[in-house]
Amino acid sequence: MLENNSNHEIEVSIIIPSQNKYPLNLLTLYSLEKQTFNPNKMEVVFINDASTDETERTLQNYHPPYHFQYIHSTQNLGRARVRNLGVQSAKGSIIIFLDAEMITEPDFVENHYNYHQTSNKVIVSGAMYSKALYSCIYPAFSDEILNMLGKLTKNNQQVYKRYKNCSFPLTKPYQLLEKKDIDTGTYKDLSFHAYPWFQEITSNFNEEMEGFSFPWMAFLTGNISMRKELIIKAGLFDEEFYHYGYEDWELGYRLYQMGAQYINSNQMVTYHQEHPVGERKWREAVGNFGLFTIKHHDMDVLILALELARMTDLMTMNNILKEYKSLLGSDSDEFKIFSEKLVYILETITLLLEVDIRHKNILGAAGFSSKARKELKKDMKKMKKLYPNLSQFIYLVINS
Repeated sequence: MLENNSNHEIEVSIIIPSQNKYPLNLLTLYSLEKQTFNPNKMEVVFINDASTDETERTLQNYHPPYHFQYIHSTQNLGRARVRNLGVQSAKGSIIIFLDAEMITEPDFVENHYNYHQTSNKVIVSGAMYSKALYSCIYPAFSDEILNMLGKLTKNNQQVYKRYKNCSFPLTKPYQLLEKKDIDTGTYKDLSFHAYPWFQEITSNFNEEMEGFSFPWMAFLTGNISMRKELIIKAGLFDEEFYHYGYEDWELGYRLYQMGAQYINSNQMVTYHQEHPVGERKWREAVGNFGLFTIKHHDMDVLILALELARMTDLMTMNNILKEYKSLLGSDSDEFKIFSEKLVYILETITLLLEVDIRHKNILGAAGFSSKARKELKKDMKKMKKLYPNLSQFIYLVINS
């Protein structure tokens, strides 16, 4: 571990895990050098999680204006454990989780900090307002991405010249943006909106996400902050989540159940430096989702299978959950029996994800007899007026 200061005035700790994210991680660190927040009161806890790239060589002698803890683990700790190490090493009372490939704007830390001056239970997320950019060209990039890059770089002549000087095919990553582009804000010229799922939430709900049944979805470790005492009280990340996916939402869900208040803010925009994502990430996410449902066998979690299986969109899923909770509040024993069937159907959809995303004959896989199918159709007809989204979902299941 390397540390360039031991000042006890640190108020904010920014935790950045990184595994083979060089040179993207350097641009992230450079952007944190430009913060309006007092550098004497902030630290970056950077954990090199068994990288095999140039990260170790480059950061051994890195001396930024802020406090800097560099931790090098030669063993791959995994997504949950590496962040827990960051929390345990942090000196600040406010924790900001930031991905290693996120470029920040100068008021990023200051705006996060300000939200925590009036409440100890608030969790502030800026991840859903993130934009995307290409700061580096990778050999694995498709022709479609390269064509897009060619158009984006025309927004800045200097960057366009670098792009034109790139010789294809590449054998190693080619750096498109440099440190001076952080100083001048040139990186913004290459940014674009790329996350429609996030935009669906930000365009339909306010900062407090009123009316949204899944506010804990804002717990995205690419850009989120909270009081250290709050995450300690929740028990940190569950280290059984070793691979990619859901370790953040699982902790977010626990915090939500503890009464944490979520803020989805546009005051901390970050710029995600796009990079190739391996196919195995999907399989890892599915496996972790299954673990999530085992640990929290609640409808609020089980229903996420619909989005993973691409059976419905987020807004419909939100409405289905609302209708389900309304149904549970009714006095009808018939509807309560139906709710049990619905849980079983969602469990089956979750299991099917392990095999294939294309969900066919769901009721057959769930072991529904002909009699049970007929009863389900009757339920659907009775519910159609009161619970339109729920009945439409059952219709899809019956006809799958």
